[in-house]
Amino acid sequence: MSANEHDDEGRTDRWQSLVTGAFLLEESLEATPPPSDTRPPGALAVSYLDSVLEVFPSSVDPVEDFEGYAIRRMALALRRALEESGR
Repeated sequence: MSANEHDDEGRTDRWQSLVTGAFLLEESLEATPPPSDTRPPGALAVSYLDSVLEVFPSSVDPVEDFEGYAIRRMALALRRALEESGR
C-alpha cells in the first residue's frame, strides 16, 4: 500500500501532522510581536523535529514504508545539524 492512499488513516494523519507542524513553525518564526514561546528559532525547529520523530518512530520499516523512513532519517540529520550549530 502506498503512503499516499487515504484508506489508511494513520498514514494520512502523519502527513497532515507533518504539514501542519511545518506551517506552525513557519508562523512562529514570522510572528510579530513574538509568540509566547520565546525560544530561539533553532530551538523551535528542534522541537518540531522532535514531534516529527514521534510521528515517524524508530519502528518505521524501510522495506514496508520507505517514505516514512526517509522522513525520519532527514529529521534526525536536521536535528543533529541544528544541535551542532547551537554549540
